[in-house]
Amino acid sequence: MSDNSGDDEQQWTMNDSMQKLASCLAEKDLSVDDLFAQIDSDSDGSINGPELHKGLQTLVGDFLSPGQISSIIKAFDSNEDNRIDVEELRAAFEGLQDDSTEE
Repeated sequence: MSDNSGDDEQQWTMNDSMQKLASCLAEKDLSVDDLFAQIDSDSDGSINGPELHKGLQTLVGDFLSPGQISSIIKAFDSNEDNRIDVEELRAAFEGLQDDSTEE
């Protein structure tokens, strides 16, 4: 018999990462476009896996596994090009705000 209750506290969730990013935006007074520009290190108009990995580590302090980075990209990537563009990032934050403003 295995008890997974201790694992729940250590288990990563995408929502946790999004909340941390939202807090980072507020603390640093950044817009989603500013955040995108900081993560898109090669300025090609899209964020790939390595850029997202480095950006989250730099901005939020989270070190995520390749699988976690892939999960974030898959969740945000509405056009299925394996990258996040600024519109997809905006949509992700709009969805987060919609969830948190239900009062």
